[in-house]
Amino acid sequence: MASIIRFLTLAGLFVGSLSITLFAQTSTVIPDTEAAQHVGQHVTVEGVVVKVFTSKNGNTFLNFSAAYPDQTFTGWIPAGTPLATDASIPTLQGCSFIQNIS
Repeated sequence: MASIIRFLTLAGLFVGSLSITLFAQTSTVIPDTEAAQHVGQHVTVEGVVVKVFTSKNGNTFLNFSAAYPDQTFTGWIPAGTPLATDASIPTLQGCSFIQNIS
C-alpha cells in the first residue's frame, strides 16, 4: 500500500512539473521596442532598465531603453505588494531585464 501511495505522489509531482515547464516555454520573448504591438497578449519583454522610479505613493516604475517620457516600455510594481518592498529593485537600473506580462 505504501508503494502505491509513493508511486501516485511521484507521478503527481512529475505531471505537475511538466505542466509548469510547458507553460513557461509557451511565452513569446520580445524586445521592449515591440511591447506596444502585443497589448493584451501574454509575452515576455526583454530590455535594459534605464530608470527605476518609486513614487511618493510607493508605486515603482521600471523604464526600459530611455527615461520617462521617452521609454519604450514601463514595468509597474504596485505599492503594497511583496515585490514592492524588495530592496534589490533599485539595483535593476542599468541591467538587462526580462519581464513577463499578460
